[in-house]
This record gives sequence, C-alpha cells and structure tokens, in this order.
Amino acid sequence: MRRIEIALFALLILSGCGSSTSPVDESPVAPRRSSQAAAGAAQAIVADLPFRRILCFGDSLTYGVTLEALSLPPGAQTDLTLVEGYIPKLWRLLESKYGSGFELVNAGIPGERTVEGVERIRNEMRVHDPDLVLLLEGIVDVNNSTPRFPVVRENLIEMMTLVQREGRLVIIGTYPLLNPDGFRTSGAPFIPRLNDVIRQEANRITVQIADHEEANDLAGQGPDGLHPNNIGYDVMASTWLAAMEELAETLGGGT
Repeated sequence: MRRIEIALFALLILSGCGSSTSPVDESPVAPRRSSQAAAGAAQAIVADLPFRRILCFGDSLTYGVTLEALSLPPGAQTDLTLVEGYIPKLWRLLESKYGSGFELVNAGIPGERTVEGVERIRNEMRVHDPDLVLLLEGIVDVNNSTPRFPVVRENLIEMMTLVQREGRLVIIGTYPLLNPDGFRTSGAPFIPRLNDVIRQEANRITVQIADHEEANDLAGQGPDGLHPNNIGYDVMASTWLAAMEELAETLGGGT
C-alpha cells in the first residue's frame, strides 16, 4: 500500500486564506463542460499515467480545511478544521482507475503568499523528488482590498519555470470563484483576474491547467465563501484528474 503524506502544519488563520466550510453529507457533483469533456477524451487514450509521485503544493485549499458550523453566533471563533480535502479524494480516484502505486504529498500551508511559495517549493521538490507538481497559489495575495497582481504573476512564473528547470512536470490550477456572501471574501471581485493571470502565463510557457473556476460553482463553497465544502473538494479532485489525463495524453498516453 502506498501512503498519502499529510503535512502536520499548524493552521494559520490569515485574512487571505482563513476559515472554510464543508457540509460533508452532501453528494459530489461532477465537473462541468470542458473538464468533463477533456477527461472523457483522455480516458479513451490513456491506459496509464507516467507520474506516480505527486507533490500537491499550495495554500489552505491544498492543505484541506473547513469550518464545521454552517452558521455561527455573533462573535463566535471561526476556527478552521482539518478535513478530507482534494488530496485523499484524488488519491482514491487514481488508485481506483489506474491501480496502486500513487503517492501524493500534501505540501499545503494555509495562509501562504506566493513570495513564500517561491522560497519553499525548491526545498519541497528536493525532499520529495516528485514526478509531477500540482500547483495552486495566489489567492492569499489578492483576497484583500489591495491585490498585488504583478507580484503574483512574477512569483507564479518563477514557481512553474523552477519545476520545469528541474525536469519535472507541473500542472497549475485556477481557483474556484469566491462566494461574495461569505465573510472571508473581501477580494472576491479579483479572483477572475487572478485566474486570467494563471491561464495567460501557463499558456505562454506551455503548462497544463486544471481549471477549477470553470468546473466549480458556488454550491461548492462553504459559508466563509473562500474554502470549498465537501462538494467543492470532490470537484477539485476530479478536475485535477482530468488535467492529469490531458497531460498524459499530450505526453503520448503514458507508459
């Protein structure tokens, strides 16, 4: 049996990547439109995946946190709770479809900004020696009243090219849109622009995209408006898988 390494970092309650919510009794919803169609096309060709050791790198949406209560009394503490995020769900999808042998490393740190990610990703790659990096960062930098898009763009380019220079594969994700009715979404209007930056730079340097914005809708967001609920994490896992299958198809159908 292979294992999923879950990093035991303290939950960092920061304004950009704070609490999240997950009604775990809701049933999963499949990704929509192009992610679903691309998955179907790739499945017809890909018999196996050429990457087995996968580094999942990002912030709290990678770490996998939620806010258990659907409603809170005024002044209540909104502590985050570690839950089954997209990583265990993705691991099960991979093992069910392609057999055993996948190892997914949870390298998510809640509240991390991209400047910190640039410093950290090199060390994580050296320690874990991945075949593939799933990259999801940037929302902490822009979920506020003063987003720093040039800094985010520069740092995301640096992270993607760093992985490529190391001779490893990388898939970068866009973010699900924030629910403006939530209480940690001061930067909700900026997320579409962040996702456009991610798409622009990924296309420019030929990096595969997992488009979580396209696949998710607000039903996948918890009450804080920022973090996915169980539905959202299920959709994220399926979206990552579709992107991995597209990448494998591009590389020639795997091994």
